[in-house]
Amino acid sequence: MGLQVRDTTDPDEIRQWIQLHHGAPARVPDTASVRTADALLVDFVGARSGDYLDHISWADWFAWFDDHGLCFRYPQDPDSLTFQLIPRAASQPGTHVVNRNP
Repeated sequence: MGLQVRDTTDPDEIRQWIQLHHGAPARVPDTASVRTADALLVDFVGARSGDYLDHISWADWFAWFDDHGLCFRYPQDPDSLTFQLIPRAASQPGTHVVNRNP
């Protein structure tokens, strides 16, 4: 069974989706110790606490996103908070279906 998702690199679309889900741009405190896509985070209200993340500006978040060639994948289900940051080379711009159990 597939899941309908959308892949995008459009900053306005990404920011709108994150803010619609009450999220804010963040990253792990020590970016040198993680893989590229794992450095960027979204802090959804009440979902994370402690020293796990640093809040950053949208400009810094998108600079890292672009510098590391990432794509934002999110489900078409408006209630889902699930998203992925994937390499742009692995993305399929637009809306498509992915296998839930790869």
